[in-house]
Amino acid sequence: MSIRSGSLRLRALVIGVAVVLGVALVSPPAASAASLRLRILDFNACDQFGRGNAACDATPTQRASAIVQSINSYAPHLVTLQEVCRSTVDMIAASLRPSWTAQFFSTFTTNDSRCQSVDHTWGIAVLARSTVLSNPQAHKLGVETSGEQRTLLCVDVAVGLAVRTCTTHLTAGSDANAAAQATTAVNLVNQWVADNAVVVGGDFNLNVRACGNTNVSNGLRSWYAGRFGAGVTRCYTGIGSMYEVDQYRAGGDGVYDESTLGSAKIDFIFGNRQRMNADYSGDATSSGLSDHDPLRGAITAHD
Repeated sequence: MSIRSGSLRLRALVIGVAVVLGVALVSPPAASAASLRLRILDFNACDQFGRGNAACDATPTQRASAIVQSINSYAPHLVTLQEVCRSTVDMIAASLRPSWTAQFFSTFTTNDSRCQSVDHTWGIAVLARSTVLSNPQAHKLGVETSGEQRTLLCVDVAVGLAVRTCTTHLTAGSDANAAAQATTAVNLVNQWVADNAVVVGGDFNLNVRACGNTNVSNGLRSWYAGRFGAGVTRCYTGIGSMYEVDQYRAGGDGVYDESTLGSAKIDFIFGNRQRMNADYSGDATSSGLSDHDPLRGAITAHD
C-alpha cells in the first residue's frame, strides 16, 4: 500500500485540512459478511516528548513502535488515537502496510520539539485493517484558547463489514465544556446510527466512574443505551443509541468501567445498538508510554 497525502473536501460543519494516509476510494464496497466480531483499540497516546510529563516522555519513534506491537498483539480491526503526532502516525502506517489504512487530522500545530520532525502537526487519527477508507469528515466541536481544535473525525472503512469509524478528544479544562462538546458530537453521530454500523473511540475527559456529576450526565446520557456509570452501580440514566464496550451488562466479564487515567475512566469505545449486539466486552490494559491506559473493546456488528 502506498502512502499518499491529500486534503479533504470538508462540509459545512467541517474545518481544517486533514492528511490522508493510504488509499482513499470514493465509496466502500458492499460488506462481505453478515456479522463480524469487531475488535477495537482506543488510545490517548500522549505524544508529549520533552514536555515534562514523565509518563509520556518517550520519543515518537518509541511510541510508534509500542503502538505497532500492541496492534500486532491484539489484532484489532479498528484503532482510534488521540494526542498523536502526524510523524508518529506515519511511522505506524509504514510499519503496518500494506494491510492497514490511516487517516490523520491535525487539531494543533506545535511550536516545540515533541514530534521530533519537521512536521509539527498533532491531533487525532483513525486506523483500519483495510485498504479501503473513504468519506473522511472532520466536524468542529470547539476551539481552545491555545488554538487547539476539538474535532470529531470520521471515516468509512470496510473491515468485512462497512463501519463508520470516528474519534475525538474533548476538552480537559472544563467538564461543562466537555459535556457540551460531547452533546454536539452525539447529535452528529445520531444522524448515522439508523443506517450504518458506527464506532466512536475517544478521550471524552468525563469521568464515568464518578456518580452525581451533572456534567457527566449531561454529556454522556445521549450516548449510552440504558443505565450506566460506576460499573455495576449504574448511577446515570442513558437515553442514547450506543453501547460502551466496558459498561455493565448481565453476563459480562464482571469488571466494568475500568479506569483509563489514574482512578478515572475518561476514554470510551461506543458502538450503535442498531447494528451491534449486546455482547460487548472491554478491557483497560496498561502502557509505559502514556498517562492513559489503552482501552480494548470487542462487539459483534451486523448488517
